Amino acid sequence: MDNQELVPGWPADGPEEPTKTKILEAALDCLMQLGVRKTTLHDVARMAKVSRGTVYRYFSDREALIDATIEHRSRKYYTQAAVAMAKRMTLPEQIAAFSEVISRNVADFRSNRLLEGDQRLMRLSATDRAGALRRMSHFLVSYVDDAQRRGEVSADLDSREGAEYLARLLMSITTTPVSSGFDIRRPATVGAFMERYAVFGLGAQPRTRR
Repeated sequence: MDNQELVPGWPADGPEEPTKTKILEAALDCLMQLGVRKTTLHDVARMAKVSRGTVYRYFSDREALIDATIEHRSRKYYTQAAVAMAKRMTLPEQIAAFSEVISRNVADFRSNRLLEGDQRLMRLSATDRAGALRRMSHFLVSYVDDAQRRGEVSADLDSREGAEYLARLLMSITTTPVSSGFDIRRPATVGAFMERYAVFGLGAQPRTRR
């Protein structure tokens, strides 16, 4: 199976469209320079050296372009998470795996070990917290659904709310990296902490370690 197919709700890349890619890369430049709020379709068209009509050919409005731009840069990150989570059998274990991916990326960002494009994504995500929460929640819904079918979480749980709850906890790793329970520089400790506590609020039963 292609790794991209592991990412829930994330379509695999089709044939590359050079113009669309150029617009997305130009939009990323604008978002980094101007910020999410100030970036306009005119700015993106000028940066990409295309007409606004060309931008509209691919994206219906500004919000669609911004979402597509961040998803374009986020694909690698979420694929890493999906691959790691596919190796785990329970929701707590999957959240632990996702936590470790997050902590490794944060640690690499702080030590300048990320590639330039990944560093730009981390900075952009920090300014687009609402969008980041929406994308992460959407990514997690299918995992919560699967856990519900396995009886790991409450049967009457709203999976979208459960996914948002988990996304908010996961995002807290980047905003409050200092903890008495884990060390952000040691991903395994972050994963173990999240596996122990993150899912309990959804009605999961604690798993006894041996």
